[in-house]
Amino acid sequence: MNDPTGITGLEEKRRAEARASLVSLGDTGWVARGKYSAFGVSWALQSDDKSAFHLLLDRMPPGVVPTTSRASARTYALRSLSATPLEASPSFVLLADGRPLLRSLDVSDIADAFEQDLKWLVAERSPRRIFLRAGVVGWRDRAIIMPGGPNTGKSTLVRALVRCGASYFSDEYAVLEGNNVQSYPARSPIWAEPGMPLSCWMDEAGELLVPKPLPVGIVVFSPYQSGAVFKPKLLSRGKSLLGMFGHAVAAQRNPTQVLRALEAVSRKCNALEGVRGDAHAVATFLLDRLV
Repeated sequence: MNDPTGITGLEEKRRAEARASLVSLGDTGWVARGKYSAFGVSWALQSDDKSAFHLLLDRMPPGVVPTTSRASARTYALRSLSATPLEASPSFVLLADGRPLLRSLDVSDIADAFEQDLKWLVAERSPRRIFLRAGVVGWRDRAIIMPGGPNTGKSTLVRALVRCGASYFSDEYAVLEGNNVQSYPARSPIWAEPGMPLSCWMDEAGELLVPKPLPVGIVVFSPYQSGAVFKPKLLSRGKSLLGMFGHAVAAQRNPTQVLRALEAVSRKCNALEGVRGDAHAVATFLLDRLV
């Protein structure tokens, strides 16, 4: 069985295609370069260090494919820097459109910065999809969306729902296209645990299932508060819309487009709000009574 926290076979195939698309550009100082696309957003990546380049390829978002599109939302460049009298070890610098993002002795720090910047770029610039910071699961042919920022407990709630039989979609983004939610699996789900029952989100070969898009069933605003008892209240459509808008990545860049899309979603689903304590109690409540 494959590593349960690894990427899917489909994702591995896509990444292999990305590696095969490398172009040798020794005359420009770059030893590897490629152009890629995901969710309608294209970008370029180039490096003078092939090993570091391959590390960055493994940090690309779900659904990445090589592209021949001339347009690029951003060009990333990774340069290796030789040791100097002031720096005893070689280092790396990551540039985005010529602007330094990070300089570090540790290439894994560079990879982390690249992954975060690229994920936000795709989420903000996707032309046909709206990205919400949210956890998502599927249940009875409907999606449950749990908007929330960092440290609000959404990953814990996703884990509890999956343990109760829901299908894993994402613990980071709800990707909306119309009223449907697409899967956005984490490269390595931070909540995966040894011995956790995986039958509801892994196939027989041990690969992460990629569920089909589902219509939004309910939106749940439930930040964690120690000791709280979940007593949700039904939100009005207006408050639901504003709540989702506050977690939309492109809210500042394209507010009109985001509002229009979320208004359509809010007309077709209910929304609940209430602080929560124990995640398992909330998961059983939602799956027993909703959607």
